[in-house]
Amino acid sequence: MLRATGLAILLLLAIASSASAHAVLLSSTPAWEAVVGAAPRAVTLRYDEDVVPRYARVTVVAPGGKDVAGSPQVTGSAVTVPVRTDRAGSYTVRWRMVASDDGHVTDGAFSFGLRAKPLPPAPVSGVGVPAAPEVLAWLQFLGVVLAGGALTFRALVLAPAARALGDRSDREAGTAIGVAAVGAAVALHAGLFGFLIGAYPIVGGGIVNVVNTQIIPIRVGTHLGQAFTLTTFAWLGVLALLVGAWVTPRRREPLLACAGVTSLGIAFGISWASHAASRGTVALIADYVHLVAGALWAGGLVAIVILVGVARPLSRSDREALVLASLLRFSRLAVMMVATLGIAGVYLAVRELPAVSALLTSRYGVTLLLKTFVFAGALALGGFHRRIAVPRIAAGAPAATIRRTLAVETSLLLGAFALAAILSQTAPPR
Repeated sequence: MLRATGLAILLLLAIASSASAHAVLLSSTPAWEAVVGAAPRAVTLRYDEDVVPRYARVTVVAPGGKDVAGSPQVTGSAVTVPVRTDRAGSYTVRWRMVASDDGHVTDGAFSFGLRAKPLPPAPVSGVGVPAAPEVLAWLQFLGVVLAGGALTFRALVLAPAARALGDRSDREAGTAIGVAAVGAAVALHAGLFGFLIGAYPIVGGGIVNVVNTQIIPIRVGTHLGQAFTLTTFAWLGVLALLVGAWVTPRRREPLLACAGVTSLGIAFGISWASHAASRGTVALIADYVHLVAGALWAGGLVAIVILVGVARPLSRSDREALVLASLLRFSRLAVMMVATLGIAGVYLAVRELPAVSALLTSRYGVTLLLKTFVFAGALALGGFHRRIAVPRIAAGAPAATIRRTLAVETSLLLGAFALAAILSQTAPPR
């Protein structure tokens, strides 16, 4: 009961952090991204609840940078602003409202065009959020590794190995659920905050209102916004599956397997919002496959390290047999994962780099080169485990002797993911 309560609180906190802000903009006239032929005399905004009239703020920035909006007129949840529009081009509407019900402040921005295609709202000068997008991208990768890679590997390797030895216990399941829950929660919040800090400079306003930022064109009309919406709900689904696995031991294995596969599916949202999405369907699929292969490799190592740790209470013979069976299964899968990772990585590098010299003359190329070196180090350790360490354990060496090298290999892979996160935020050379 205590376990269920704890994870339920975790899930509620995750849901609360991703809940919609107050005074949500439902519609507008002109609509966002609309192209109008005649100059509108007013802009009307309609919200899902009443707003405070004296705190209503609306600007309508004309193509030349001038604010052409008059004083807002508020009637319940509708706000009408007279405008003086006569010049063709893109107009940016920025608003800030205070909800009458609870006093929460929300901000937003969108554009419409007067006889011209509307442009995305430009960032407000001098507005920024002190957070590194590379760190947030790495945390999202980490979530896919801990929840997707580790749980899927557990279903494909650890559970079958244990069953083959007649071991029906799930001694490491509690640790696996805890690690996956942390990974999912971290990725959920990293994705949320990453989207907000990308959208916030466009709206402006006070830093305290960052969580209430609303950018309709970005959230609905771009790959970044669409991926954010889908991955947010998917991570909530993963957390719900983990809660179910915790409180229902009889259905634990299928629920954990489903949580793992769903988490790997979430990786497609990350690829959908990356540079590869602009390179066509093949590049998008290659990026996704590359990420999934890396997550399975790193997640498998995490699962093996957990197994070695929790298997200590077993007799030495049982412990060595379980770890050896898992390592042998892992070694067979690792060959396919490494080959897939390498082929997809080479294809993406060829698509992104205009010439081989860009490896040394661009930030993107240098980072890619560093990532390749780190990957080569992890690959060398993987070869050591396959060719030397596993045969030693089969010959009678203690399984614990492999923990340190497994930890180093895991660290190298997580370092490669960190460099991949930097690449995801770096424009490829042209």
